[in-house]
Amino acid sequence: MALASRGLAADPIPIVGVPVPELGVLDGKMTEIMEANNISAASLSVMRNGTVLLHHVYGWQDRARQKPLRPDALFRLASVTKPFTAAAVRRLIANGQLSLSTRVFSLGMPGAGVLPYAPFGTPDPRLGDITVDHLLKHRGGWDRDIAGDLTYRERTIANAMGVACPPGRENAVRYIMGQPLHNDPGSTYAYSNIGYLLLGLIIETVSGQDYRSYVQANVIGLDGFTTTDWLLGRTFAVDQDAREPYYDEPILASNVFYPASSAVVNVERPYGSFDLEARTGQGRIVTRGIVLLRYLSRFQVNGDSIGGPRPAPCSWRRNHTGAQTGCNTLARQRGDGFNYAVLFNKRPASGTDYASQIRTNLDTVFDTGGIPSWPTADITQMSPPLPKTTLSLNPPLLTCETAAGRHYQWQSNTDLQTWTDYLPPFVGNGSPVSVAPESTGAKKFYRLVVRQ
Repeated sequence: MALASRGLAADPIPIVGVPVPELGVLDGKMTEIMEANNISAASLSVMRNGTVLLHHVYGWQDRARQKPLRPDALFRLASVTKPFTAAAVRRLIANGQLSLSTRVFSLGMPGAGVLPYAPFGTPDPRLGDITVDHLLKHRGGWDRDIAGDLTYRERTIANAMGVACPPGRENAVRYIMGQPLHNDPGSTYAYSNIGYLLLGLIIETVSGQDYRSYVQANVIGLDGFTTTDWLLGRTFAVDQDAREPYYDEPILASNVFYPASSAVVNVERPYGSFDLEARTGQGRIVTRGIVLLRYLSRFQVNGDSIGGPRPAPCSWRRNHTGAQTGCNTLARQRGDGFNYAVLFNKRPASGTDYASQIRTNLDTVFDTGGIPSWPTADITQMSPPLPKTTLSLNPPLLTCETAAGRHYQWQSNTDLQTWTDYLPPFVGNGSPVSVAPESTGAKKFYRLVVRQ
């Protein structure tokens, strides 16, 4: 009888997804970086010339490393949210609802700019010069290397404004509007979360829709994805989607929701050291790597034309990375037809981030002929095989055939209506797996779910 991995230290990292033997070297690169850095959950998705060739998730969903990740696992994207925001803004421009030269702030003059917020404090006289184009290109005039990232200053902002912490997006913007700019708008590149915080609000103000509805209809939904394929993340673990992994950074930090809306003073950093709900435009999307691949095949992921149409094939290469406490992400776009997305549930405490390390490793494989024979099948078109199951009576055993890389879950009930999980999920390895049904005396029904 084959036994499922239970996540002990000596156990191999579970790999879930349609097996693609030709691309085994890529699995090796992923598990290598995970083992070297004690990363418990990750995802790799690869596309070549518009065809999705690989989508694997690696590791475990829970902190105890008992439950293997589901194939439909969702990860926080952190700043890889920004390309989606940019594409939504470009759609507003294409529809004539906005222009690159549109001013961002109205500053009390109706029609002068999009956002009507009143600054908290004395605004920099250059604030009215900031345009949508400046925000897209990280040239709004703020520099976090000088002043720090004000979008993470929830406690400072709430205390200054005399409001409950966290202060939320609009209060954060009002506070930021009262702070000095560091550069003339348009003059200097300085990576800016502030700019994409503002773009998220601009999308909502101009479209009259919430951010998720507009992005779904005008960006993600263009490729047939539904709102089950992505969501906007929530701060606390109790509010996470059931498909998300544990976000691994167990260092304790001050809870920005305490005491106004949480009784917990200190929290693990991914779960309350910042207000994830306030990062809608710049770092809140939670999704699968396959959604990123479709974005990469349609839109430009970075640079001055971020969110615009993907350029024609050539030798260019672009990527966008993301890093928050508890995640590190990469969306890589290459002019030779390769796209790939890598998602981790952990970021390094110091040194080179995991996104940069894996990009170097994977690009080397692609560039040096590390894959002699490329597959051609689109794995998104493959349905999981129905498992053959049998019941033996002496002793009572439920046995199922398994396919390698598939995620299985036994479920049970007493009325054929409300199914509950029975025993932990497991990953198939091509061999049969047997379990003993409960011997409670009550009639029970069992089924095996194969997650795709």
